[in-house]
Amino acid sequence: MIEKILLALLMTASGGGFWYRFRRVANIIAAAKPDPEFRIGSLGPRFRTFVWEVLCQGKVIEQRPVAGAAHALVFWGFLAFGLITLNHFALGFGFPFLSPDSVFGKAYFGLAAIFAVAVAVSISFLAFRRFVLKPVWLGAKVSVESGFIACLILTLMLTYLASLAIPETTLTGHGIWWLHTLALLIFLPLVPHTKHLHLVLSPLTVFLKRDGFSAIAKLNGDEDFGIVGTKDLDQIAALQAFSCVECGRCTEHCPAANTGKLLNPKEIILGLRTAFNELGTASEAPLLGAQISEEAVFQCTTCGSCEFQCPVGIQHLPLIVGMRRGAVNTGAWEDKFGTKLVLAME
Repeated sequence: MIEKILLALLMTASGGGFWYRFRRVANIIAAAKPDPEFRIGSLGPRFRTFVWEVLCQGKVIEQRPVAGAAHALVFWGFLAFGLITLNHFALGFGFPFLSPDSVFGKAYFGLAAIFAVAVAVSISFLAFRRFVLKPVWLGAKVSVESGFIACLILTLMLTYLASLAIPETTLTGHGIWWLHTLALLIFLPLVPHTKHLHLVLSPLTVFLKRDGFSAIAKLNGDEDFGIVGTKDLDQIAALQAFSCVECGRCTEHCPAANTGKLLNPKEIILGLRTAFNELGTASEAPLLGAQISEEAVFQCTTCGSCEFQCPVGIQHLPLIVGMRRGAVNTGAWEDKFGTKLVLAME
């Protein structure tokens, strides 16, 4: 009984920690202005995109086959472990619904074991790639929390495999059960505080992304100058800003970045996220110069490679072009070559 009470308290604390951190993000997205031109439209194409890009991880694998396959296996493993996790906590309260003696239970536990091995190998490879190989597009800064979460995921897989070999009724087996439980409960409240928030938001981001490639919004009336501050960013932009997984695919394939320019599409999205966190959704303070480099924004060739590569549905061009519009229309643009060009045209 004491263990059940302790488990209930720990689950409450973990769920509360997750909601405390996630609620702030949800409130920011909800508080951003709606896009009056956004339409869900036909659901068929949206569901097809969702199935291909989210469930099948098609874009993730297509653009980076090795690392993409590893990410996909981790994602599919999490889906497979959903039922295992529910049964795990049910077992803690004495009401398991999956029995290793039933045909379905035996098959499902076996399937989960296969995924556990695949996830353990994949997460180890991804951690080695991030912390040892260090691809430049992932950024120079190494996140301690990302490394810790990788360790938690590996712990979950190894403890599950161990639980299949060591009965939970033994002292060792019971210790393994609690280690698995603690890894789960520590992992949950970390999600909203890290790039792993994309696990929650990116399915919605992919489903709700605007129709068409590089869809640039029209200016709405004489008072619409483009994107100047966070007050000019809509809910879709806020959702996309918080969905960034920081994989750096957009930067890796950006022609401006690859020719030594300052432009880094990933940093632009992260700059918007920082602005939302620091300024909220109603700020008139200019984004350019503070959170985002003005020079970098004007180096964009609008080729759309960033959008094409993004596996979580972020649409960079409407944001970049919107900020360029805002800088030009408010007279904030400072570029000696651009100024000479405008004067010559006048």
